[in-house]
Formats: sequence, C-alpha cells, structure tokens
Amino acid sequence: MHQSDREDEKVIQLLKQLPTVKDTRSMDEIYRNIKLGMHKKQKKPIFVPALTSIAGLLIFLLVFPVIFQKSPIDFFSSNSKVKESADSGGMMESNSANMQRDMNHEDEKITMYSEEAYDENSTLKTAVYDKDVKEYEVSTIGVVVDKDVVVIPITVLDKENPNGDWLKEAKAFNASDYGFRDFSPLLDAMDLNVEAKEARVIISPENRSFFVENEKQFPIMLQYLLQSHNIDVVKFVNENGEPVELGEYGTLQDHNILKNLERGYFMYPVAEHSQYLVPADLDSKSIGDALTYMKTPPNSYYKSVIPDTVSAEVIKENDSDVTIRFDKPVELDQGDQLKNMQLIEGILLTAKEFGKTEVQFENIEPSHWESFQFDQPVKVPYAPNLIKR
Repeated sequence: MHQSDREDEKVIQLLKQLPTVKDTRSMDEIYRNIKLGMHKKQKKPIFVPALTSIAGLLIFLLVFPVIFQKSPIDFFSSNSKVKESADSGGMMESNSANMQRDMNHEDEKITMYSEEAYDENSTLKTAVYDKDVKEYEVSTIGVVVDKDVVVIPITVLDKENPNGDWLKEAKAFNASDYGFRDFSPLLDAMDLNVEAKEARVIISPENRSFFVENEKQFPIMLQYLLQSHNIDVVKFVNENGEPVELGEYGTLQDHNILKNLERGYFMYPVAEHSQYLVPADLDSKSIGDALTYMKTPPNSYYKSVIPDTVSAEVIKENDSDVTIRFDKPVELDQGDQLKNMQLIEGILLTAKEFGKTEVQFENIEPSHWESFQFDQPVKVPYAPNLIKR
C-alpha cells in the first residue's frame, strides 16, 4: 500500500469518528425558508455549522468517491429527489392556495346570484312595471319598422320631469335615432280634449303625405299611443274642422281606442340584438285561446315566445286574476335566459290585454328568478318594450 493510500485511510477513519449532523426540519419548512430568502435583498446567512463545512471541504479535496461509495450521478440524483420533494411541497401549497381561491370564488358567485335573484333592477326585463309608473312619466308610442312595415309599441320614461306632459315627452323622442320611421307629424297633428276623453287629428296639406304613406299603420299607432291615457275616441278633420277623406278609407270615421286589445303577444326581431314583444294582428275570444294562438306565428317575421315543447293552459280565472299552468316543468334558470324572459313577459302582457292584473304561474322553477316571485301571483307590466335612453 502506498504512503498516500495509508494517509487517506487514516483521514477516512478520523472522519467516520466525527459526530453525525442531522437536519430535523421538514421539506416544507426548508422550502418555505428558501422562498422567504429569495425575497430578501441582503446576503443570505449561512446556516451550516462550521464543523460540517470543514468536513465537507476535506471530503471534496481528498476522498470524494471513496467516502460516499457512490458515483457522482447517484449523489446528484439523490439531491434531485430532495429538490423534487421540496418542489412537491411547494406545489401542494400552491394547489391548496388555488383551491382556497376557487372555493372563495364559488362562494362569491353564489352570493352574487342570490343578490341578483332578488334584485328589482333586472337586466333581462324589457317591459315597464308599476314601480316605474310611480317614479316617472310614462309614454307608450306606436312606431313603424320599415323592414316589414310593422307597428310595434315602445315605451319611454321621462326621468327629469315626473308627472309632466306625456305628449310633450313623446314628441321629444327621436324615432329616427332608433331606426324607426319619424312619427312627429302624427303627434303634431293631435289635439287632446281630456275632459271629453277624445283626441282630434287634423290632416292638412302640410302633413297629408305622412298619413298617405302610413295609411294602414297610423290607426294602430294611435291605439298604442292613447290606450293608457283615458282617451276613448279619435276624430279626423281637415284644417277647417270638417270631415276629411284619405285614400281607400274614403271619409275617415271616428276611431275608437280600446282599453284591452285581447290579443296574444309574439316576439318580433328587428335585428340580431333588437327584439320586441308585439301583440298579434287578430283578436282572441279568451286568454286561453290567445295562449293557444301564440304557439303558431301568424307570419314569417313573428316568433312564438312559447317553446314548441311546452304548452300553457288556463286552469282558473276571474275578472282580475288568472292561473296559468305549463304542461311540462319550465326551468327558467336553464337555457337561453332572454328567451325565458320573453316567455314570462309575453304571457304577462297577454294577460294584461284581457284585463288581468295578476298571473299565478304553476309548474315553473325556480320560485325566485330575476325579480319575479313565482310562489305568489305576479303583477302584469304597465307597458311593453322599454326604450332606455
């Protein structure tokens, strides 16, 4: 044996007699300390005891392969496992934090849904309800859509002057800005006599072209405009107060304003994101007949608000209330939420046109949806198609 080998053996024996140094910290603790140290700007302190440092230096300088009795690859593999274990601990912490955040997010969503379910300011409602009538001046106007020459009822609210002049507010609405035909000549030609419950429309050479162009539409426009304003009849005269003739009508007769149209409602899509609820063109004998009629659109541009797979029937009715039951469960929180709202508001508006003030729905879920409470009678809207300005 060479002298150098004997000296190496003596060093090895001496090193083996050194006390064993153990780190009792867990991998998670070590990893947390490493992460904490990464955020410190000052130099990291050395936690390794001095004796261990000296022994390590001797090992690397003298007898590295013999002491460990393993190849360098095995050594670094062992260290890699430690690192993987530490990384695993960090991943566990990260996953735990993510899970906690997800749970908190789910709790937040549930809370938001609960608040929305009882929120009076529904984002899906399109009609005007009693609370709006109490706070604002309401004007319902019949406007014409050029695409199909259809008259639809729209409603505007006066936010600045409650209990003001509704006709003045109607005149202030610019229909052209919303893609409708200008109806200002009709409003300008109108003179109201509230005490006599009548309106007079003066057709003169200056505005005659409007009435000729909208010959079939203006009677419906007047119906929508005056229905809620206690006007019973419209008289047509010329600028001298005399009876007036117009197109195929000949001499225009007095036009009665109906309090209730007794018609079912359909959905009319003007454009992809512009849809309105519109009464049918034909009367129905009863609300039950109207619900049946609403299942089949009368033309190519009206769409039914009642799904093909569901039917609605009247099971109880009196002068002011009606109970309507779906033959299959209707789950309003499932599927297209806008279509679900059109279903509910379309039926409510239809009930209103038959003089009903409340509707009790049956076989419908959930009991609270948007701001509706279906476990009790639902009040019908005041008017359809609110235009938000």
